This record gives sequence, structure tokens and C-alpha cells, in this order.
Amino acid sequence: MTREQALPYISVCIDDALAERSIDDMPINARLVGWQCGFEPMFVAVWSYLPDTRLSDEDAESIATDILNERGWFTEAARPPDYVL
Repeated sequence: MTREQALPYISVCIDDALAERSIDDMPINARLVGWQCGFEPMFVAVWSYLPDTRLSDEDAESIATDILNERGWFTEAARPPDYVL
């Protein structure tokens, strides 16, 4: 999956200060962390609140997994993402 293909499936946008943001605020260097759920994927866009700072894959995965855990998205234990773009 490409970044462009993932954009319509972004459900949550959050920065590394854990502030939920609008997709309109998403910078070009945001990490897209996604899970395949049935026929459609679900992505969390994660970025740093500091300008020109790109998060590592590990930091983005951790933040995305934590926000979905808080929301009860995983039916059992959290699993690793299928995509990190």
C-alpha cells in the first residue's frame, strides 16, 4: 500500500504530545500506522508537534497502538501494525 492509497483510511490524527489533531493539520512527514481489519485498513497518522521533526517507526507505532488501546479498538491484546508508511 502506498501513502496516497492510505490517506482515505486515516481515522485518527495525533501528535507526539498526545493531542488529537485534524487531518488538515497533518504535515507531509507524518507517519501513517495501519492495521488491516477485514476488507479495509485503518490508519492512525502520527507526527511530532515540533516542526521539521520526523518520528521513528517505533515511536509512531507505540503512540498509535496506545491511542487505539485507550479507545478499546483491539478486541484482545494489541497486535503489531500491518503498515508503517
